[in-house]
Amino acid sequence: MELTVTGVDYAPPELDEQVPFKITLLRLLPGPDRPDYWLGEMLTPLFWFSDNRRIQVDHVVVCARHQGTRIAPLVENLAIGIAYVTDPAQVTDASVDFAKCKYVAIGTAHETAGKPAPPEPGKNLAGRIGRTFGLGNRS
Repeated sequence: MELTVTGVDYAPPELDEQVPFKITLLRLLPGPDRPDYWLGEMLTPLFWFSDNRRIQVDHVVVCARHQGTRIAPLVENLAIGIAYVTDPAQVTDASVDFAKCKYVAIGTAHETAGKPAPPEPGKNLAGRIGRTFGLGNRS
């Protein structure tokens, strides 16, 4: 599977500037608190600034943010947690080790499997409430 991240919240400024980005999901990883983390490889590396150093990020660990949701084929607008892999040993580990990752952001992801990401929702409000605020279709 492939995720396209089209937005981030509570993220370092340099990550916000790198959106959108794509992650190839390599495999499921169980964690100490849940069984459905994913190890992902960046299609294009991300860059992170830590202690005045620019660090290249090639792998991430991601998971669905809300209970009852999951990363799956064709999912759209899914809130995910994003953690940078900070220790290369995590790439071959059988489970998530939080000491080898750095949680950095909440993202909005779409499973794109090589297709372009879906368009972002429009800025105009539709229906009666939109017309009340002078937005959307006035008819």
